[in-house]
Amino acid sequence: MKRPLIIALGIATLIKLVLAVVTIGTNDVATWRSFADNAMLCGRCAYQFAGPYGDPFNHPPFIIHFLKLIGTSSTAWFPFWIRLPTILADIGMVLLATRLISGISTRLSVLLALNPVSILVSGFHGNTDPLMIFFVVLTVCLIKSGRLNWGAAALGMAINIKVVPLLLVPAILIYIWSRKSARGVVLFVCIAAVVVLALSMPYILSNPLAIVKATLGYRGLYGRWGMSLILVGFPISNAGHEIAYRVLQLLVIALTLALAVYLNRRKFDLVYQIGLIFFLLFFLTPAHALQYLAWPVPFILALGFWWSLAYYTSAGLYLFLTYNFWSQGQWYFADSHIPVELGTASSMAGFACWGVCGLICLRYKHVLTMHLGPQKGT
Repeated sequence: MKRPLIIALGIATLIKLVLAVVTIGTNDVATWRSFADNAMLCGRCAYQFAGPYGDPFNHPPFIIHFLKLIGTSSTAWFPFWIRLPTILADIGMVLLATRLISGISTRLSVLLALNPVSILVSGFHGNTDPLMIFFVVLTVCLIKSGRLNWGAAALGMAINIKVVPLLLVPAILIYIWSRKSARGVVLFVCIAAVVVLALSMPYILSNPLAIVKATLGYRGLYGRWGMSLILVGFPISNAGHEIAYRVLQLLVIALTLALAVYLNRRKFDLVYQIGLIFFLLFFLTPAHALQYLAWPVPFILALGFWWSLAYYTSAGLYLFLTYNFWSQGQWYFADSHIPVELGTASSMAGFACWGVCGLICLRYKHVLTMHLGPQKGT
């Protein structure tokens, strides 16, 4: 590992640790504390009671084990312990991503280590998304190195953290099928399923249908980002917004499946495929949350330094201004229930970030048109 990358990782990790120690983070941390109390009470109770803001527990059953582990910590130290795994996961993500991107330059790897999205989401926000992304990157590394069984286990762990990787499953399975065999796909699915089910015990047995509904049926926050934010500015009925939500949701699913087939037929790299899926999701999704911005952090590297810089800068500015607004400039506790009105610096930064995501999709389209693979880091 090169010295500049070691220094950058050290600086970024130190900033995240300081934020985790001296701040509470967002109201997600308070919600996690409530979920942990419910998990400590009886495990499956996590699905039976809402958090302090009425948020349902919409995470896979494995998270209950995690919450019971850190739930014994004091209230004062809980905000640190809920963020420590994501801070450590970022280190692993950076190390894996620098090996995943062929010919990555020093300045691009340093940019990844110091990117403000990871610093703010892992160090301040307080959610499990960066941990999930670590396992997704690990999955891709293992698949590309031919270790499919371990790759399946890693994907199972990613799904155990959040169900978002299910969106990537078609691309991953077709990638394996087109390069290996149908038998490899079946074995991959079986191993991933065993990991998910085994680590979901015993809670998955209590009420499996209710758990599936809680995890897969979560709708996210409508009207705070992109398409849905534009739509709420028009005099549309609730029924109209519901239709718009369903249409955009189905469009994302349909395009994800179509891209999985098309990109693998043209033998595009899996890193490239996942990046495009995430950015297309960001551009079209009717529901969004700030911590989601951590999802494409390692995958944008495939487009090179300047596109990575554009995303990290726009998303980082959006995060910073929003957290600053929610915390009233105090940077101790950020309450997302404080509405961000249109026209504020935060909302304008959000539109700019959404626009950058759209431009990144166009860049992917350009590369597709030119029939080029992922560009090397420069």
